Amino acid sequence: MRFAVTYNLEYVPEVHKTPQNYCNQILEQSVLLEKLGFDGVWYSEHHTGRYSFGNPAVMATAAAMRTSRIKVGTGVSLLPLHQPVFLAEEYALLDVLSGGRLEYGIGRGYLKHEYDWVGVPAEESHSRYHEIMDFLMRAWTEEGKIDFLGQHYQIKGYECFPKPIQKPFPAVYASAGSTMESFRWAGEKGLHLGTVFFLPDISHLPEGIASYKEALVANGHDPATREVMAITQMYCHENHETALRDGRTYANNYYRHFAKLGGVGPQNPVYAYYNEADSMDMNDRGQTLIGCPDVLCERIAGYERDYGLDYLMIEVAQGGAPHENVCHALEVFAREVMPHFKKERVAA
Repeated sequence: MRFAVTYNLEYVPEVHKTPQNYCNQILEQSVLLEKLGFDGVWYSEHHTGRYSFGNPAVMATAAAMRTSRIKVGTGVSLLPLHQPVFLAEEYALLDVLSGGRLEYGIGRGYLKHEYDWVGVPAEESHSRYHEIMDFLMRAWTEEGKIDFLGQHYQIKGYECFPKPIQKPFPAVYASAGSTMESFRWAGEKGLHLGTVFFLPDISHLPEGIASYKEALVANGHDPATREVMAITQMYCHENHETALRDGRTYANNYYRHFAKLGGVGPQNPVYAYYNEADSMDMNDRGQTLIGCPDVLCERIAGYERDYGLDYLMIEVAQGGAPHENVCHALEVFAREVMPHFKKERVAA
């Protein structure tokens, strides 16, 4: 199994001091992740203020310039909010500057007001998402100028330069959570899969992952060369009670912050859920990773067994955790948990 950390920037002034200090701490942690043997570090995209990064490619590039081995990625890049030419060039350049280390997580997002702000109809999110990915695959792989005539974008005589270093293009992780169509589409396109363990209901995930793998095979793709990735919150400490106490505080703070994002736009039931959710209930159901190393090892083994998980993406102590607490949790996890699961995998 591979391990990575994703960051949803969540600015808490009394903890993080200035925005510059907070960004520098995240970059320090990114360097630490490489030293500890993590496989990737991703940065999320949102445009809501004090939550995630408005331009994750900038943060990923900054991290790439400070590291040499670890993969850098997006968790996720919100395709429908962007003009596809800009995405093609921005992330191709990131792959070049990082020496071929980009892992490109993609999704549609869930905050309607972000669509309103950029003037994109939310009801077009699926069609734009699919169309833009089709464009990126052509722009990154075809030599010479291309003509792309889609429903939303008509792009004639375009050539992407420079092309990504990775061939045919960087690994793409397509998000799927609540709808079977998203799982099937990722498989049809031959992309890697990204899903979520801390959703209100994950009972459908085994069915979704099975549907994804069936779609891979039906479209001529070998499932052994594709990864199933899932994300959840993690807090690890040598002392189990300390991990539960602090991890619960940080995760619940994060969920409350997350719930408030719904106040900008129309009400969505998911916001009400996270306004009341207790991370300990989710932890008891195996949806989060909060505890001592032995407990986390047992839970991750269950993820491998029950979901066929290849790539575990964790959010570490968001919710106002001090920098030193985050670093300690990362160090304990890398020392006491990761060695039980690390193994060589053929690159997809």
